[in-house]
Amino acid sequence: MAAETEVTNDVTWTVDPTVGMISAGTVTLTGIGGKTTVTAAYQGVSAQATLTVKLTGDVYGTGTDAQTKATFAGASADPNAANAPAIEYPEDQAVLPANLPPIEAQWTQASDNSIYRVRLVAPDVLDLAFYTNARELLFPKDAWSAIRSSTPDLSMSVYVDGMGSQNQIRTSMPRALTISADVIDQSAIYVWQSSTGTFRVLDVEKGTDIPLPNNSPALAAGQPCSGCHRVSRDGKRFSYTYNGGNFYFGTLAYDDTTKQFLSKVQPTPGVRGTYATFNPLEASTKPAMIVTIPDTVPQNTAGTVRISMFDPDTNAPIASNVATMIGQIDPTVGHATSMPDWSPMGDSVVFAAYDSDANYVRLLGDDIVSASIVEAPVTYDASSGGFTFGAPKTLVKAGSSATPDTGENNFLPSYSPDGSAVAFTRSAGWWSLKTQSSLLNLSGQIAVVRRSDGTVMELKRGSNGPGTTMGSTWPQWAPTLGSRYAWLAYGSERPYGHRLTPSSPENAQCNFVQGQKQCKQLWIMAIDRQKLASGTADPSAAPFWIPGQTLAAQYVSPQWTKAVIAPQ
Repeated sequence: MAAETEVTNDVTWTVDPTVGMISAGTVTLTGIGGKTTVTAAYQGVSAQATLTVKLTGDVYGTGTDAQTKATFAGASADPNAANAPAIEYPEDQAVLPANLPPIEAQWTQASDNSIYRVRLVAPDVLDLAFYTNARELLFPKDAWSAIRSSTPDLSMSVYVDGMGSQNQIRTSMPRALTISADVIDQSAIYVWQSSTGTFRVLDVEKGTDIPLPNNSPALAAGQPCSGCHRVSRDGKRFSYTYNGGNFYFGTLAYDDTTKQFLSKVQPTPGVRGTYATFNPLEASTKPAMIVTIPDTVPQNTAGTVRISMFDPDTNAPIASNVATMIGQIDPTVGHATSMPDWSPMGDSVVFAAYDSDANYVRLLGDDIVSASIVEAPVTYDASSGGFTFGAPKTLVKAGSSATPDTGENNFLPSYSPDGSAVAFTRSAGWWSLKTQSSLLNLSGQIAVVRRSDGTVMELKRGSNGPGTTMGSTWPQWAPTLGSRYAWLAYGSERPYGHRLTPSSPENAQCNFVQGQKQCKQLWIMAIDRQKLASGTADPSAAPFWIPGQTLAAQYVSPQWTKAVIAPQ
């Protein structure tokens, strides 16, 4: 038998560098948990072994220290489950992108609990404890970075332990939380902050909220209400309406030299329009936008809306057969057309359609009733400089027999980045108001239709289902897809823990529409791409609140697109 020879220093060692570095068989850890394979190769022979690293530790907040940990360690369990706190945020089974800023955990007050331990646990790789005497915990940045690096696509359990004067531990029911390996690419959400009358720009990755940089006098502080804004997919074009329901229409274009949006079409009484969508192939075809044009009629009277094509720099009409296409829509759907969205590939447009002869909405150009989702192919003719629309196809048809007061209403469609699906808002009855004195319709929920086979999936986990009153609207996709998830933002009156509820102090500072009970803010849900591609199962996960929003402000009409403004 040959003598044994020590070859440790001659072996080629490999290990996942995110977990540790290896030299001569010794691993130096990087400070995160995880499972990896250690490989040793020598003269054509190799061997492997699994290395599991568990991230453990304690983090002390203000007013807590090692003695707080010792108090928890020496305590007995409280047999009365009613004394335990209940986790309010994060939502159970939420999925977050890897580059989301640290979130805040929130929980209820119960019994005489005055100190708390928040635990994050993932089998084999994570067991961290955070101590605080508050009912909220914003996870420290460094700890959050280690947590997300330790658990990509792994479900972790979140617990909150409370303790009061009896020194008994009261443990909450756990909530599941997953931080995906997918990230949200650098992008921006342009939103109308209706409570302050300003447009804002949210950076999801940075958790910042800044005013829209622009030179338009119509968007200066104190000007009449603007809204119905839309942004191009490259983030460089912006449209909006001005002076409330008068719908004066204006456009902006981003100027890289001044780093702001410069006014192109000035909003004036002679230029009316609401929702617009921009040609995503502008560089290879020509600048163009499809705009909802409303008749000028009194509220709740006969009139219609139609989509038309214009130049976004001059508002000059662009040649197209869009009127012919509208005339080909199924007459049981209706020929009033609104809320268009141009596909990312530039080959089709989707919009909402309803019968304006059967039902007179409160405000033409904004409100809608008994609407269906329709799409049509579109091509560019270089010889004429115009656009040609093909035969329209109804993707989602509203029930024709239902009363408009409670019947299905589908609107605000939005193409996914790969064009495979269209997200939209679904409400029961008129949106958003039937008459000027009506209460706001809060039945909105988010749904998605798969274009290949017309399968509609209500995103009940990610937003809410029928019969609920969260007013969820305006679904907007992140401009790029992850390997596993797509990300879908929307506005909702969904409570954010106890920080924002109908009874929270901040809520009273919002400017409410009649019947509204809570500030509307922005949420994002993860959409499982595999489930979206086939089957009928709800592909959404529980949503998360977008960090950086002002709790005492109302955010509506998010538009999510590529970022052109430098991160703050």
